[in-house]
Amino acid sequence: KSVEETTEKYGLEAGLFQAAKEGGGESAKSLLKKYGIAYLATSIPLAIVSFAICYVLVDNGVDVGALLAKVGIESTGAADKAGTLAIAYAAHKAASPIRFPPTVILTPVVAKMIGREPAVGEEE
Repeated sequence: KSVEETTEKYGLEAGLFQAAKEGGGESAKSLLKKYGIAYLATSIPLAIVSFAICYVLVDNGVDVGALLAKVGIESTGAADKAGTLAIAYAAHKAASPIRFPPTVILTPVVAKMIGREPAVGEEE
């Protein structure tokens, strides 16, 4: 089953789990080629929310690097010497593997909502 079929049948959590488990599958480039504006309409808002969350956490003294380390993502030690904006940006970039599975799952949903589903020849 594809991730999209799993999501439709069992819900978002099951789709996210399958996408994370499979690892490979879609790439940002293949999603952009396949869905175009729907991919951008999904990934950009997720990135803005991610950066905003990172900024608020860093600004309030949360050690974002330690949080990322708990999920297996390492950040560089250079963040200790940078300002809030730079630390938040570094944490946001390090969290990309966390944002990508929801992007893979939500892009086909957004494509349907805005009427930009891929043509039959573009399907997997």
